[in-house]
Amino acid sequence: MLNSNDGRRWRRGGKQVMLAGVIACTLSACASWRIKPTVAGPGVPIISNLQVEPVKARVGEAVKVTFDFEDTDADVVEARIFPSEVREWVYTPAFAPKILNLKTDTYGLAIGKVETSLKWDSEGIRVLEVFVVDEQSHTSNALRARIAITRW
Repeated sequence: MLNSNDGRRWRRGGKQVMLAGVIACTLSACASWRIKPTVAGPGVPIISNLQVEPVKARVGEAVKVTFDFEDTDADVVEARIFPSEVREWVYTPAFAPKILNLKTDTYGLAIGKVETSLKWDSEGIRVLEVFVVDEQSHTSNALRARIAITRW
């Protein structure tokens, strides 16, 4: 026989399970909206050597982001950088990437480097995800880096 405490415990536990399910579904939906990398093979670009300088920056300070790419077809047209953040232990994905047009600088190069700078107007932990896309819509592997933005 259940007493009133057992019923309350069951409802509270059920709410926690439902909340965990909603959070899991939300996070999986956020992760699935990004473009998936093309299966590695001939003509598919590859990126490597992601560097962020400095890894701890002040609010408003420029952060230099660089990475290398290789593409046997030499037709890389853009780089996409997805900035996300972690605030108060909550991960918030970005909805709009920073898109760099690489047609003028790197088109025709089989090996090259991408460089840009970013600034943030608030403190927190930032997570960058970068990849490149070629003219045939092949998407490279993605690389991630973490940056701490502080007030002082």
